[in-house]
Amino acid sequence: MYNVTAYIIYLSLSLFTVLWVGKILHRNGKDYLFAECPDKELSEASNNFLYVGYCLVNSGFAFYFLNTCDMLKNFNDVLEFISRSTGIIYASLGAMHFVNMLLAPKIMN
Repeated sequence: MYNVTAYIIYLSLSLFTVLWVGKILHRNGKDYLFAECPDKELSEASNNFLYVGYCLVNSGFAFYFLNTCDMLKNFNDVLEFISRSTGIIYASLGAMHFVNMLLAPKIMN
């Protein structure tokens, strides 16, 4: 029972965050990529590619954590699993964003 509750809360939080942050980065990244590469078609295609890759990698990462979860015995274990797993997801989102910000200008030129 505790595992099912933790899975539902964790997947709701992490997938909502991945999709919400991805949509914001996709919308605002358009201008950044166009500034790096004035070719509008290339910058839009790159932006769409980054969005799809971002969502797939981070959603897969979120689902992977379900495989690493042991049997949860009480509500404290549920909170610990959710906080640890979402914290790692949030840290990976930030790291992936900064890596993209560093590599995009080098790839686009």
